[in-house]
Amino acid sequence: MWMDITRGMAVLKAAWSFGSTDTPAETTTVAELDGMDLCGEFLAEAQNYLNMGRHQSAAILAGDAMEETLRRLCADNSVSLSRPTVDGMIAELARQGVYDSLVEQQLSEYTSLHTKAMNGLWSEVSKDDVESMLRDLRAFVVDHVNN
Repeated sequence: MWMDITRGMAVLKAAWSFGSTDTPAETTTVAELDGMDLCGEFLAEAQNYLNMGRHQSAAILAGDAMEETLRRLCADNSVSLSRPTVDGMIAELARQGVYDSLVEQQLSEYTSLHTKAMNGLWSEVSKDDVESMLRDLRAFVVDHVNN
């Protein structure tokens, strides 16, 4: 059993390192990440997983990128939420006119897809849905963040 845990931890570490050469003792602060495009990195890594045939993992990373993008939009538009849930951010940004109700609905659908992937409901996460999610999230980032 210990070997399974060790292998699992190695896989998780590799998946989240994004090829980083940082040693475990080195940490990166939020201020240092300010200039980095984490959303773009998450989406690129999600595309890599999709290309490897791991569309469920791609959905998880794409959902993480979406959440980071929503946080950034909330900060850029001075949206403060008492409990910043993904659904709450999506609804409040739409209410304030950052995007329309169609985008709100689409983001909600992608939140549902992300949740299904996170909960291991693999049969409910299709490759086509994840491909659409990645394509649409890239367009969303370009349209709403890189202005």
